[in-house]
Amino acid sequence: MATARRTALLLRVSQSCAAAFVERGDTSTTIAELAERAEISERTFYRCFATKEESIWPMLDEGNRSLATALSAQAREFGLAAAVKNAFIASVGESFEPMTRSLMPIIFGDAALRRVWESATFETMELIRPEVARLIDRPETSLDTTAASGQATLAVVAALREMADLRTPAPEAITRALRAFSKPYLATPTGKEQS
Repeated sequence: MATARRTALLLRVSQSCAAAFVERGDTSTTIAELAERAEISERTFYRCFATKEESIWPMLDEGNRSLATALSAQAREFGLAAAVKNAFIASVGESFEPMTRSLMPIIFGDAALRRVWESATFETMELIRPEVARLIDRPETSLDTTAASGQATLAVVAALREMADLRTPAPEAITRALRAFSKPYLATPTGKEQS
């Protein structure tokens, strides 16, 4: 199967499975049901994914790549925080926001799904590293870039959690997350800013 065709199939099946999890509110949907919904055979499903939980990976990966692409379009002069905010809003988008709010609580509540998501989250940090390096004007391999990429990724995670737990709209969620990350908790043992 051609790479582009396989990639498109994986993403389509992934989105179908995620929608099934959202409709059911958990991952109790069987692989037979997921395969039927995606209009593929169970054999094809198992060729694509070892488990039903792993089926969300292509959709998460697509989101990561969308974020990295959106970040690459951001101007350096406005700073990393503004770039992350704009990229997050652009990558979530109005069309994907309802799915994000509905799917994330299921991911957070299911250990197997959460492991897949955590692996994808680590990949996010690596995907955005080149653009973070450009935005902060540091070498891609520097510790500063590693730290900034980690902060940017965790700000996105915090925003997703805010969207899932409090139904906060994406623009407000990422604004609140970035504001929280601007506080020097690691620099002050009490967690309070020095006056």
